[in-house]
Amino acid sequence: MSLFLILLTACIVTFTALVLCVLVHTDRTRRRHQARMQRGLVRPGPAAPKPPRRTVRDTPDITGLTPRIEALLEQTGLRLTPTDICIQVAIAALSIYGLAVLYAGLNPLIALVLAVALPVLLALVVLRHARARYRAAFTEGLPEALDIFARGLRAGRPIADSLRIVVDTTTGPVQAEFARTHGEICLGTALPDSLAALYQRLRTAEIGFFAVATALQADSGGNLVETLENLAEQLRERRKLRKKARALSSEARASAMILAALPFCIALALFVLNGAYLKPLFTDPRGQVMAAVALTSVALGVFVMARMGRADV
Repeated sequence: MSLFLILLTACIVTFTALVLCVLVHTDRTRRRHQARMQRGLVRPGPAAPKPPRRTVRDTPDITGLTPRIEALLEQTGLRLTPTDICIQVAIAALSIYGLAVLYAGLNPLIALVLAVALPVLLALVVLRHARARYRAAFTEGLPEALDIFARGLRAGRPIADSLRIVVDTTTGPVQAEFARTHGEICLGTALPDSLAALYQRLRTAEIGFFAVATALQADSGGNLVETLENLAEQLRERRKLRKKARALSSEARASAMILAALPFCIALALFVLNGAYLKPLFTDPRGQVMAAVALTSVALGVFVMARMGRADV
């Protein structure tokens, strides 16, 4: 028994250390990407005093729960309010608590923890997935929008009119975001500052390239039309490379899905053929610990394989 506890403790410590290492590495990579984008978007100001311009460092101070939810909803394109999210989470928490206590017979304290944690985690997963889809849809249509913007400028139209053409001829997230940028420019905001605000909302590398190139052209007085056309072509090549990398990594992603589903399929087959065989995993404390360790190891393995199969292009 003591040897089993020692091995179990070692496994838990090892899994925890691996999870922490992966999270620290992911956070450092994200911070390096953000630091590079900030260095590109922050421009040295002229000697004469001017009103302060909005850059990436001028991030809004979001401290409360409601502003955080509103900021996340702005990046998803969902027509929901923080009140709707809170009501849906509360209803789901009450339902899970009732089912866990009345039907599953769980301890009320454990059921309370599950009822609080599961709806919140599910809401975060749904919102993050919606944000990823919104960003992907915007990135997909950005090169064509830049081409329309460049053709409007080449025809001699001002920036506001060219953006108006982009808004009239596009759909989806591209239309929504450029409509907001067009409104800011019509109210007197400079184009680089409006694009910096656009980058704040979406936080994609493509918008960062667009904002940096436009800011440099605004400071140096270069040819903005040529810059936009070259940038659109580069974004198309980047999109092709991303799709090629996704196609090459499809085998790894398929392997991760199969390996993740295999233990559950075998457990389901054993439960159908001989349910008493798996009963100790749910009734015996040692079996519960083993089941928890197994689920943790499967989740960690799926996470590592997903990270290995995802190409950062």
